[in-house]
Amino acid sequence: MNISWVVAESYQFDPTVDVDSLKHIGPIWGSWKTWRGCSTDNVICHNRSKAQELIKRKFQEGCNFYIPEKNFQAIQRPTNVKIYKGEFEQETDTLEDIIALHLCVPTSDIILMAGFDLSPIVDPGDRYELHKIKNYHGMLHSLISSCSDKQFVLVNYQLELAKSYRALTNLTCDTMENVLQLLAQ
Repeated sequence: MNISWVVAESYQFDPTVDVDSLKHIGPIWGSWKTWRGCSTDNVICHNRSKAQELIKRKFQEGCNFYIPEKNFQAIQRPTNVKIYKGEFEQETDTLEDIIALHLCVPTSDIILMAGFDLSPIVDPGDRYELHKIKNYHGMLHSLISSCSDKQFVLVNYQLELAKSYRALTNLTCDTMENVLQLLAQ
């Protein structure tokens, strides 16, 4: 059974949690913004200028660094950088979270999700912001529902779960303590 962690871009593991025990369960996937706080193994950077900046600092030598294929060509095919295909035209602020999920799903039976917000959408009072939030939820829901042979687990999820997610039979919630107890053996 293959297991992966996917951490949302604003998430950091509790400092009392041993990250090595998490990595023993499975690799950690997430945005470049998670690398420092989560010791992310598989790092996604969808923004070309940020990817260039990170590559100049040799960021790719400390992790599996993923960028879009179109950016790979544009920044002179840097070494030790992995690429992914696909276009994501939907506007959202946390696209790298969705991409990380897409990239880990093919090799994972269980996806442990930390820091994701699947609560009911609250109108922020700005039409464009609401549009981006709806896009995020739409992409996330579509991914989970289309992968019915995969189990998605929200770890330490404390928020109300939106009704549309409650209907997904392959999405559950559990505590970090239970996850570690069941899987870190």
